[in-house]
Amino acid sequence: MTRAPRAAEDTDWQKLWLTTQCRTWASLAVVPAGPGASSSVPLEVAVNLAHVGPVHPGAPVQVADATELPLDHLVGFTEELARLKVAGERAIIAVPPLSESPVALALVQATEAALLCVVAEQMHTRDARETVARVGAGRFLGSELLQPPGKGTR
Repeated sequence: MTRAPRAAEDTDWQKLWLTTQCRTWASLAVVPAGPGASSSVPLEVAVNLAHVGPVHPGAPVQVADATELPLDHLVGFTEELARLKVAGERAIIAVPPLSESPVALALVQATEAALLCVVAEQMHTRDARETVARVGAGRFLGSELLQPPGKGTR
């Protein structure tokens, strides 16, 4: 994966950012397609996209790491997402795989849109289908196929 801040200059990250702009959103969840990816995968995608975002619309984009968010912080977290929206700010939230966290689905449902992340060779098609079915296909703006760590760039 390309590392931020170079992501702002990388045409692949720019294309992915533009894919996420097909619909207006204040909060975007980066959702792993299934188990098998480390929690760093959605966070790296969120960070890279957040570095591209200000280049396009010119507004900063917040990143939130919710990959290990406990249940007792869920309400406060979703309230903060609502506050950011009212303030006109945007946030990209890294979430854990739905199968590995009791709060993951609630996190995704608290956002306005989602991006599906698939790690090649580490995730199965059935995992991706199940994730899309649980979240709802209409919530996804697109997907990204990533190479596993050590296998090169995206």
